Amino acid sequence: MSRQSQLRFSTDRADAVAAIASIDSGRGWCNVVAVVTDDVPDLKVNFFGLWANRGAAMASYVSSPPLRGEPQPGSLGVLHSRGRLGLELINSLLGPESFKVLQDHSQRGLLLEIPPDTAPESILEVMCTFSSALCDYEMTGSWRLDLYTRS
Repeated sequence: MSRQSQLRFSTDRADAVAAIASIDSGRGWCNVVAVVTDDVPDLKVNFFGLWANRGAAMASYVSSPPLRGEPQPGSLGVLHSRGRLGLELINSLLGPESFKVLQDHSQRGLLLEIPPDTAPESILEVMCTFSSALCDYEMTGSWRLDLYTRS
């Protein structure tokens, strides 16, 4: 069972950082999407693949529980409509972070491995950067964070 909550943020990211910190060690996951001016749905995977969908790009972070007492990496996925991004663009959007690319698929999106000791601020920054850079719509300058906490 999981609890869902939602928050919006822009330049003051303290609540969003705290939300990401609250789900470390496998206690949940979150989605970040840029808020757009038009009434556009979030991108979702469907049976036919992303090519059939339109919507705002979404970044999802999932933390992993420890295994035999050892912290495990989390994963950050980005659903977008741009096809394969390529390592040069991915690395430029990652900035100083050196997350491992696990997948750069034309229809299933991007998947990154997040080291277990990564600061929540860094995770949020990457999520906001990717969701903004890959957004095909006019943005409002704020984001929505959907938080899912495991009971």
